[in-house]
Amino acid sequence: AVVALYPAVTCVRLRGQRNNMPQARNAGFAASSGEIIAFIDDDSMVQEGWLEALVAAYRDDTVGAAGGRVIGMPAPYSEQAQGKPRLIVQSSGRVIAKDAGLVCTEAMEVDHLIGCNMSFRRRALEQIGGFDANYTLTNLREETDVCVRVKQAGWRIVFEPAIAVLHFSARSLQPYFLERPSIQFSNGRNGSYFVVKNFGITPQTVAGQVLDAGKSCGRAAYFAGLFGMGALAQLAGRAVGISEGVYWRLAHRKRETLASEQQQSIIAVEPTSRP
Repeated sequence: AVVALYPAVTCVRLRGQRNNMPQARNAGFAASSGEIIAFIDDDSMVQEGWLEALVAAYRDDTVGAAGGRVIGMPAPYSEQAQGKPRLIVQSSGRVIAKDAGLVCTEAMEVDHLIGCNMSFRRRALEQIGGFDANYTLTNLREETDVCVRVKQAGWRIVFEPAIAVLHFSARSLQPYFLERPSIQFSNGRNGSYFVVKNFGITPQTVAGQVLDAGKSCGRAAYFAGLFGMGALAQLAGRAVGISEGVYWRLAHRKRETLASEQQQSIIAVEPTSRP
């Protein structure tokens, strides 16, 4: 109903698909006609000046992809921390995606962009063949993969802070490694596929995979221990609470008994008033 209010908007429906974001992006790309192909998520809202800054970034003919700030919390808190984004893909295939929401004013070249706020020059996407549909389920790394290939094709990737979106995802509130096993499987599968596909099997990539897996398993062990200790602490707390409650009731009853005996003693010695 909302799309129907905008005749210039083309709605492309994908049927028979199961959470395959790369295929959806490719279908949108195929249905488009512009020279700049921009993507946001369904839980992203572009901020004032987003489109103007996006178009301005492509005035440089060497730029093949551009994106910007991803604000993860509403104002005023989002404007309190300053710093440069860290959007790095290491030679081992490890991906660093941090601080994209910090306040900064300087445009800079990066290795990849955040999927909820990224755009590409049509020629660059055509050159690399679009998005890789082999990223499935959680679709982790599908946007990093396309950025790596765009950069390998000789294009620059630019982070321009003015290309900003507000992205407050409910999924981002879920603590790491508390997702369902199927999601953990998907993250591990897509992450390893990305590394082997783009960087091969080398001592560096193997070490990176071992390091990432070790950190993930370490977090899992930490949370498992935390949950176990939490359960024991809960039971211990209830036992202490029950014992303290029983003690309080016994002491309260004793105080009531003493008070009653004292009251009766006072009544017993009180002299009878004369008529």
